[in-house]
Amino acid sequence: MHARRASFRQPLFGIPKGLVEPGESLIEAAQRETREETGLRVIVRADLGSVRQKSGKIVHAFLGEVAPESRADIDERGRCHGHDHEVDVCRFFPLDEARQVMIEAQREFLDRLPR
Repeated sequence: MHARRASFRQPLFGIPKGLVEPGESLIEAAQRETREETGLRVIVRADLGSVRQKSGKIVHAFLGEVAPESRADIDERGRCHGHDHEVDVCRFFPLDEARQVMIEAQREFLDRLPR
């Protein structure tokens, strides 16, 4: 996703993220943030750990699969249309393209994907 009002210089896209609410697990927070920011429900498949971005922010990621009930919300170009006001563009990319457009620190998550 591309955050609203963010620069359109490379890299553009990052994963959905936000704060963990009281009583919420990391997985529950990831699923909630993904649903809020993209409009999609996801099933978490694997923990990809954390990275520290240049800003100092620590981001934790999970490998997720779009839940069956949300698949119709993604078009043939990988764009999801149910995103919220914080996001300009929500789009899925093939892995080789994702590395080119991701926030630099988050590219490490791609290296951690299970084979």
